[in-house]
Amino acid sequence: MNLMGQTSPEALSIMEKYQQATAIENLTGKLTYTNISKTGRTQTRTLQQYIKSNDLKENKYSLVLEFVSPADVAGTATLTIQQAGKPDEQWLYLPAVRSSKRISPSKKSDRFMGTEMTYEDLSNYLSENIQDFQYTFLGEESQGNQKAFKIEAVPLNGTLSQYEKRHLWIDQKTYLMLRTDFYDQKGNLLKTYFAQDIQLVGNSSIFRAHKIKLENVQTGNKTEVLYEGFAINEGINPSIFTKTYLETK
Repeated sequence: MNLMGQTSPEALSIMEKYQQATAIENLTGKLTYTNISKTGRTQTRTLQQYIKSNDLKENKYSLVLEFVSPADVAGTATLTIQQAGKPDEQWLYLPAVRSSKRISPSKKSDRFMGTEMTYEDLSNYLSENIQDFQYTFLGEESQGNQKAFKIEAVPLNGTLSQYEKRHLWIDQKTYLMLRTDFYDQKGNLLKTYFAQDIQLVGNSSIFRAHKIKLENVQTGNKTEVLYEGFAINEGINPSIFTKTYLETK
C-alpha cells in the first residue's frame, strides 16, 4: 500500500477522461465467457448483464450478472452495489439454496465463477475509484495500432486490494482501457487484461469493447469474453438491482 502517494496532474486528467468515456445511465447486454485451462480444457457460460448508474457525479453503479446457460448454473446471479463513501455491497444468489449470501470484503479476491476475474475486478469493471489510488503517468506506449497513455495505479493506504499495483493503458482516441497488467502483493505480474474489438454502440457516441481477454501468466489459464446486444441509456427497471429480484426472478 502507498502511504503518502500523490497523483500527478497529467495522470489525474487522463483518469478523469476515462471515467467520462465510460459513464452511462444504464446498460443491458449479453456476454459469453469461455475459461481455457493451460491444458486446453474449455468451459463456456452465457450471462445477461444489467448496469445502472447510482450516482453519475460520484461514478457509482449497480451491476447484475445473471447466468442463462448451461442449465446447471442457470439462475445463478450476482449483485454489486456501489455507494459513495462506503464499501461495495456484493451478493451471490444460488438457485439450489434459493437465497443470497453477502460476499465479505475478505472474499473480494476470490475468482468469479471459475473465471480469471475476481469480485474486486467486477467492481473495477463498473468504475475506477480514482480517489483510492495514486496514479503516475509513465508515458505513451502503443497497444497494437492504438496509441495509448500508460499509467501506474497504486492503492492508497486504507484501500483494500489484492494487487500491489496495476499498469493501465488508456486509448488516446476513445479513452477506454486497452490493457491492464495486475501485479500480486509480491510485485510479480499476475495477469493481463486485453480489450479488443472496440466499437461504437448502436447510434450512440459511446464506445465499448466487444471482446476481452484475461490471461493469468502464473497459472497459464485464461478467460475470453464476448459481448453482444448492447443497449445503452435506453431505460431499465430499477427493481432488478435488489436482493428481492435475485430471489424471486
